[in-house]
Amino acid sequence: MRISLPDHALRAIALLEEQGFEAYAVGGSVRDALLGLPQGDVDLCTDAEPSQMQAVFKDFTTIPTGLKHGTLTVLMDRQPIEITTYRTDGTYSDQRHPDRVTFVRSLKEDLARRDFTCNAMAWHPKKGLVDFFDGREAIQKKELRAVGQPEKRFTEDALRVLRGLRFACQLGFSIEEKTLKAMMDKGDGLQAVSKERVAQELNRALCADHVEDALRKYPRLLYFVLEELSPMLHTPQRTKFHAYDVWEHTIRTVGIAGKDLALRWAALYHDAGKPYNTQIDPDGTTHFRGHQATSARLMDQAMVRLKQPKALKEQTVALVKHHDDRVGPDNLKLWISRLGMDTAKKLLQLQIADLSTHSILGQQRVPQLQALLLETKGYEKDGKTFDVSSLAISGRDLLDLGFAPDKRLGRVLEALLKEVLTGQTDNSREALLDKAKHLYSAH
Repeated sequence: MRISLPDHALRAIALLEEQGFEAYAVGGSVRDALLGLPQGDVDLCTDAEPSQMQAVFKDFTTIPTGLKHGTLTVLMDRQPIEITTYRTDGTYSDQRHPDRVTFVRSLKEDLARRDFTCNAMAWHPKKGLVDFFDGREAIQKKELRAVGQPEKRFTEDALRVLRGLRFACQLGFSIEEKTLKAMMDKGDGLQAVSKERVAQELNRALCADHVEDALRKYPRLLYFVLEELSPMLHTPQRTKFHAYDVWEHTIRTVGIAGKDLALRWAALYHDAGKPYNTQIDPDGTTHFRGHQATSARLMDQAMVRLKQPKALKEQTVALVKHHDDRVGPDNLKLWISRLGMDTAKKLLQLQIADLSTHSILGQQRVPQLQALLLETKGYEKDGKTFDVSSLAISGRDLLDLGFAPDKRLGRVLEALLKEVLTGQTDNSREALLDKAKHLYSAH
């Protein structure tokens, strides 16, 4: 098999070799090429030390990305490429970054420090694949296996526990037994890792192709950082509307939901409150009254804890809060007005994914919701808005009628909008002015 490298990577390798150094493509780009996946950014490793790299690339723009750890970014043909000196890592006091690194001359020593065997391969355009740790075999087996001693790998860098889960979500790999045991043993170290890095791994994992299967196999890896979700595992749903326990229903919903970050997070948390709001009838039927509010609170807390962007937090919380609310032909425009087009569309997508993993009885509303989603996309395509500005009258018209310029004016306009969106009043100047007089006196 031959791996094609982009021209700027080939050029960088050639320049290093012209000066007597080694250079190889390494890591994820090699793995993805062997898997037949689209190739992302290509990283290089070399026996040239940082000062030597800077001399080789003196005629190019360089960025000292992490010279202390041997990494230099070079802009070649307007493309950035990261080049890192062969190295071994010292102790990891913070369970994330090595306290010191030692530059070495051996490619094998450099590859030995990496996390998983599928990421510990190198490629050279003439020499071909370099695979000291059987990474290609692991890829063929679809197996995630730590390089060397698993306990050591995850003691060095606890974030590798989440990286392993993310790779399972992305690649559909199973985690080798000893590797999984070490991940479970060292997962508590994630508490010392920055929340931003944790969030980054979770975001990538949730939007991956095999997330449902990975969360079914390895839920406890997720619980190291989202402990509030752990009670969902094996919580039964004994009702005529459900076919699975809370966790199985949840991961199926995540899998069906579109690959949108807010949608996937909302799917993960939409029923998180159920274990905390369980009531059981004498006949064994379970109810989860109030779980929507509890789930929304847990969603909000998770977003804050993980330092996620404000916009993502607000949208996910809204989706979880309203995931059980009725959206129908008579109030669709009202929901669009209330939540905005994007969030309303995602709410419908969440409800479709949610109900699609219920029992046959619970799935009955799915066709109607799918029709509403198409209607919403039509409104979006046409650029329609459903706010006060879409009314046939404005605040100026009400002032001309003698209305006082106070808070009642805004409340009347909002009430008129609701009347129009629910079909109770025509969006015509005459009808709205007439209705406004009655509403104004009521307010």
